[in-house]
Amino acid sequence: MRIHQLPQNECFFALLDVPANRGKDARLELLYQFEAVLPQPINTVQVVFSKSINGKVLACGCDKKRVKSYQGQADMLIPESIPDWLGVDSSLALQRQLNLLTGSMRPTSVISRERTTAKLVSFASVVVLLFVMIGVSKQMKTIKDQRAILEQQISAEYDRVLPQASTISQPDAIRFATLLNQTRATRTGKTRIEENDLVSDFANLVEDWPESLGLQTSSLALDNQGIRLQVSGPDDSATTGLIQYFAENPHWAIDTRSTIPRSDRIDLNMSLSRKTPGEPPS
Repeated sequence: MRIHQLPQNECFFALLDVPANRGKDARLELLYQFEAVLPQPINTVQVVFSKSINGKVLACGCDKKRVKSYQGQADMLIPESIPDWLGVDSSLALQRQLNLLTGSMRPTSVISRERTTAKLVSFASVVVLLFVMIGVSKQMKTIKDQRAILEQQISAEYDRVLPQASTISQPDAIRFATLLNQTRATRTGKTRIEENDLVSDFANLVEDWPESLGLQTSSLALDNQGIRLQVSGPDDSATTGLIQYFAENPHWAIDTRSTIPRSDRIDLNMSLSRKTPGEPPS
């Protein structure tokens, strides 16, 4: 380590009272005390303080321009000695506490080392982040490939079990549920369950639902007896449109209906039953 000692006459010294505050406030308090005995403005002086010595703090300062000239020449800049009039026992340990190459006046070698360290840390962070992104990308690709394989397997099983689709296209899951219901009915002695197939009824109802009316469904109950429906519309024309839709529907007949006007909407309650083949519109 390169240590340079400044002549005593190039430094300013003072014994100051121990500050009552802590941290930055303590340093400000010491600077105010030291400024009172300096022959030049405090902002032109590089100042350092020792640890408490018998209830006092030793302050040492030097012109910043003078200190700056040593930034590239030394790793530590300390006073050559401490004035006898201060009444402080001088020692190398005490002198090292008064190293002026600190803070904004750190040696250029230290600044360069810190910059290199910061660059290495940044580079390492980027590399780690890159590896994480690559790992996540590979994991996502693996999950996507596994999902595609699973979907192919499910589709193959549907093709193996389900009969050929009719002209009305339905999702394989709904067709499978319909077939499953039919199979269960034959094992429990029920007949003609296809006429009351709830899954198929629900699929047809959703597929043909008049979305253009802007209705909001509050509840929908579907069972072997029929449909119980509660919807809300923005105005009377929307609910009237739904009533007209079911009045012309070839599969459902309106049993009861009632409307309840609200301040911001109109509620419609309906109960529907299945039409028998050949039954005219309601």
